[in-house]
Amino acid sequence: MARDLLISFDLDYTLMKNPFRQYVFPELQQLLGAHPPFQEKCIRARLKEEHAERLSEGRLASAYHWDEMLEKVTGKLGIPCPVSIQELVQKHAAIGKVWLFSDVLPALEKLKGMNIPMVVASNGFERYQRPVTDCLGITSYFQGYYTPERLSFAKPQPEFFHFRGDRKLIHVGDRLDHDILGANSADAVSVWIYRELPFSWRQIPVWQRKDHPQLVQLLQKKLHQEGSPLQLLDQVIPRYILSSLDEIVWVLQIERGER
Repeated sequence: MARDLLISFDLDYTLMKNPFRQYVFPELQQLLGAHPPFQEKCIRARLKEEHAERLSEGRLASAYHWDEMLEKVTGKLGIPCPVSIQELVQKHAAIGKVWLFSDVLPALEKLKGMNIPMVVASNGFERYQRPVTDCLGITSYFQGYYTPERLSFAKPQPEFFHFRGDRKLIHVGDRLDHDILGANSADAVSVWIYRELPFSWRQIPVWQRKDHPQLVQLLQKKLHQEGSPLQLLDQVIPRYILSSLDEIVWVLQIERGER
């Protein structure tokens, strides 16, 4: 008997764009920038340093707790922060500041019509992601929200994907070092969505794209962009490569044995 199937989606740059880079961090800097330490080095840079330190120490789940990191950074400097990152996300989760990729709603509607269960699988804490998915009107498509604050693990740790239980998991994401590495490590079906896929690749069926003679160069380029070591190359080969989310239907048909 075929196993039940579950699709999980990363959020940022897979389905949507959040307000962190353009609105949250700039407002934080505006609020704290009068203090000399934040004139010498901006709050975003200091938070990124704390984030990197936690990752290097293997504290992956806590590396995405932005308010805890903000409290630590400002506390060490003896500078009170007048607002939380969660509050800023809620403030800036507004149409015009956050947006969906144009292929997302049609694909989610298609999957919903096929009665395919879908969940969020993001390294962003729900408190930072839920205001955005609520604003964009996509929260109701998902049966669950799986994030580090709930699971105590983060991608690419294979334990992060244990939420699937006995179901066959198809995970869709844009990052090789998080989504594809994690899905492969967890023996899930890894689906890399890369909307910048060269046009010539798009003429190739989704199930054949991983066999393209220039795959290694493409993956190396993306790993470099992500700031990840090229030694990961053999571990980040996706099962499928999509140029648009509507191609997920092909993946479903293959994984359900319909093609």
